[in-house]
Amino acid sequence: MRRWPLILLALILVGFGAPRAEAFKGTVTIALSGEPLTMDPHRETDFIGTMVWPWVTDRLVTTQLGTGKIVPWLAEKFERLDAKRTKMTLRKDAKFFDGSPVTSEAVQYSIGRILDPQMKSRQRSLWNTFDRVEILDERTFILHNKVPDNGLLNRFLNWGQILSPKSRTLDPAAISRNPLGSGPYMVKELVKGQRTVFEANPNWWGNSLYPNRPKTVILRRIQEATTRIKALETGEVDVITGVPHHFIPEIKKHAGLEVAAVPAVRILFIGFFTRFGGPFGDVKVRQAVNHAIDAEKIRTTLLGGYADIFHQLLHPWNYAGYNPDKRWYGYDPAKAKQLMKEAGYEKGFRAEFITTNGRYPADRETCEAVAGMLRDIQVQTTCSALAFPLFRKTFTAYQNEQKKGAAMYYMGWGNGSGEAGLVLRGSTSCKGSFSGSCFPDLDGAIEKAATTADPKEQQAAFERVTDLMKEKASHKVMFKIHDIFGFNKRLNFQPRHDEQLQPWEISLK
Repeated sequence: MRRWPLILLALILVGFGAPRAEAFKGTVTIALSGEPLTMDPHRETDFIGTMVWPWVTDRLVTTQLGTGKIVPWLAEKFERLDAKRTKMTLRKDAKFFDGSPVTSEAVQYSIGRILDPQMKSRQRSLWNTFDRVEILDERTFILHNKVPDNGLLNRFLNWGQILSPKSRTLDPAAISRNPLGSGPYMVKELVKGQRTVFEANPNWWGNSLYPNRPKTVILRRIQEATTRIKALETGEVDVITGVPHHFIPEIKKHAGLEVAAVPAVRILFIGFFTRFGGPFGDVKVRQAVNHAIDAEKIRTTLLGGYADIFHQLLHPWNYAGYNPDKRWYGYDPAKAKQLMKEAGYEKGFRAEFITTNGRYPADRETCEAVAGMLRDIQVQTTCSALAFPLFRKTFTAYQNEQKKGAAMYYMGWGNGSGEAGLVLRGSTSCKGSFSGSCFPDLDGAIEKAATTADPKEQQAAFERVTDLMKEKASHKVMFKIHDIFGFNKRLNFQPRHDEQLQPWEISLK
């Protein structure tokens, strides 16, 4: 079983009569701040995974570069039958790495795998409105929802990548390293914590669309931004993400390097652990924290202007819910102090403040700056910047009330899929994977909005959710960030808006 990935790769490289591998050329090395927790596309919910999994396992749909419009991918066409049903047809020439065709059964198997309780998938809660896959023929199927769900197509932008049903016979450890997909690349080598090497799939259905893509793609995990930049400058890597703004002039000094910044989809915010009461269980305290933070100062200094002040957790490219006229709490230190007095916390209190370290732009530095601002309202806190696995472990401990006491967190939520219901369920609801609070009436409003069929009524319902979130001061909404990339000028490379980095869109000049 362990030899299967190497044997499979050898078989594929001899080809099945598809376009010749000579059409692909060169090697491109990409450095990210992290790596997927697993290459199994159905177990975890980390955003680096959602970026890398499609390199190997195709999605049914994708987004058009620059517009965010949902367009066909592994499914050559789709049709919304009604608010509960969507019909799809798979590409005729799509094959898995072993040469077997991609079929409706594979779609049914892949989604069923996420929903299987024995899998213990962290994605399972994202599909709680999904019912079943009805197979019409080998390439055609209907997706059924239990309730109206206008966000189903958006969900497939991040989740539900297609695996071969033959994966049933594979060791889970083998799938976690080298899944049997149909994507543009195959895993050739995986050294956890260091690098993953991908080889172009000569039998991919999309080869005619991307004939000049790199033959080999090397993904390197380099957590520290300064180390990534040094690797770019020395030629060790060709593309890096997460460039701190103050390094842009240094990179541009190199004639062979370029920097590109694009307004992105991730919203950064502060949340509160409120499930066991305490100071943050008081709405006036949460409002006070909102008013005590000078987000504009952080934006112009720590983020160098490469972010936009934002007022809601939904992005303009969400399928519903965004309203540019919404306004969150602004900076008002006098109001903050007055609210603390009204809440009975004029003398303040101590709180834990956790964030990630290097996962988002200036996350540690922002956390430290906010901690300093909160001292003005006598909230004494020290920022704990943690590696993401430890951040998630600490977060879960507060959710499960294994840890108690006043605590808050700084993190980001990507809107790459554009699914408003997913964003709000995950970040705000009682059962949200990264929600520190529980407001039952807010849960009800989220579910009503997510399952409303009429688009106009749904827009109004999602706007009401944002209004409720502000009334409760459930978060301090901070920024919509810009993604900053550094890359070698030998590449034709256009950064995307949606936290996707798709190597088949890259070519060598």
